Amino acid sequence: MIGVSDTAGMTKIIQCDPAEWIPKIRDLLDENWAETGFDFDFDPDISAYRHLYESGYLFALAAIDQDEVVGFCTVTVVNHPHSKQMVVASNDALFVRKIYRNGTTAGRLILAAEAEAKARGALRFTWHCRAGTPLSDVLTRHGYQPVDIVVMKGL
Repeated sequence: MIGVSDTAGMTKIIQCDPAEWIPKIRDLLDENWAETGFDFDFDPDISAYRHLYESGYLFALAAIDQDEVVGFCTVTVVNHPHSKQMVVASNDALFVRKIYRNGTTAGRLILAAEAEAKARGALRFTWHCRAGTPLSDVLTRHGYQPVDIVVMKGL
């Protein structure tokens, strides 16, 4: 276990194997996709997650309240292709059920992700989030700076 309880004294944060856990928490991931996903079907590639996890390039964290997963975070940690000395962590997903978005559970997931990334040698951490969301505001208040813009169109 990485962390301990939230304000209610019940939520713990654990590391987990995403290839095992993604099928178990599909309802949470579907809720995430409905809120923050794109205009294509959500169909996670379990074999890709398994490969990245087993290769040591990805870790996953789950926030659990009693027996229910209420939050999930996946992070890659790799050498930046433009500088092999620069190890960068980047989130793949971060989601916390709305009822747990009081700042404690999401904050613990973020801090646990930062700590694990640092332990794996990361020197920088990037978070992918929608501009103008509460998460982007929180991250900015905690020292993160916008450094890129991502644009997408269908082909």
